[in-house]
Amino acid sequence: MHHSSRRMRGLLAALSILPGMQGLAHGAGFPDKPITLVVPYAPGATTDTIARRVGALMGKALGTTIVIENKPGANGVIGATTVARAAPNGYTMLLSTDSSSVLNPLLYTNLSYNPDKDLAPVALLSDLPLVLVVNSSLPVRDLKEFVAYAKAHPGEINYGSTGNGGTFHLAGELFSQQAGIRMTHVPYKGGAPAVAAMVGNEIQALFGVVGSNLSQIRAGKLRPIALAARERMPTLPDVPTFAESGYKDFVVQVRYGLSVPKAVPRPIVEQLAAAANKALADPEFRGTFIAQGFVPPASSDPAAYQSLIDSDRRVWTDLIRQKNISLDQ
Repeated sequence: MHHSSRRMRGLLAALSILPGMQGLAHGAGFPDKPITLVVPYAPGATTDTIARRVGALMGKALGTTIVIENKPGANGVIGATTVARAAPNGYTMLLSTDSSSVLNPLLYTNLSYNPDKDLAPVALLSDLPLVLVVNSSLPVRDLKEFVAYAKAHPGEINYGSTGNGGTFHLAGELFSQQAGIRMTHVPYKGGAPAVAAMVGNEIQALFGVVGSNLSQIRAGKLRPIALAARERMPTLPDVPTFAESGYKDFVVQVRYGLSVPKAVPRPIVEQLAAAANKALADPEFRGTFIAQGFVPPASSDPAAYQSLIDSDRRVWTDLIRQKNISLDQ
């Protein structure tokens, strides 16, 4: 009896340390197979471009292959839900955006995932500031003239976006509110149709990312009025910021980052963040993306990325509630 109780105590003690040992073993050999990076948009989009470059560099740093899997649809909900429900072992990541991390919970009443409860941030990959461009036929040269024209022609300026509830749509709503103007929102199914509509003068203004509009700006078909960035950008050195033009609080960008299922062990999250930072430090990566209007951070970590998500949420929560914007059917 005495021996058997001693054996039982020993067995219980061994069992009590097993979870810790399993976590240690789980992190120690990571990664030992390919990692999937889910992109919640279609192939060929900006998200896809950055995912493939970052995936190649992170795979090299981790000594494995990172496979890109496109799961487009529903403002990023399908891709984000896929990752939220994946095994929390670090082998499934999400290329997260403003929509998946910030906007969807504010726009949908019954969302199939909760970014706070189901996803954990890994690192910010890049900001992509917006630029306000106008059709070259619109008789305005700067932001002051644009606002004056909009006030003189209420509701007559049509501004485009890549769809209801996205950052481009919300940027137009936010600026209209700050400037005291009224514009008419026209949603399109993606950036390319919106830019084509601008060139064809179906719409007269567009809040879009710099890279998607550069060729048309350089061809003289679109006129950049102001950058929604903290400082001027090398790609458009002569275009002032909204702050320089009198709207100091108007800073709007699309953010791209990495997220994983919430319960992924901390050592694995940190390993993935370290690999992301190696990608961010790559001179070719930085040069290529800065030339396209991206603003990649020098480095990032889970806490820094979470802080940006929180600050963005504060801005958009107020606007979405005031304007009663919803994507519920």
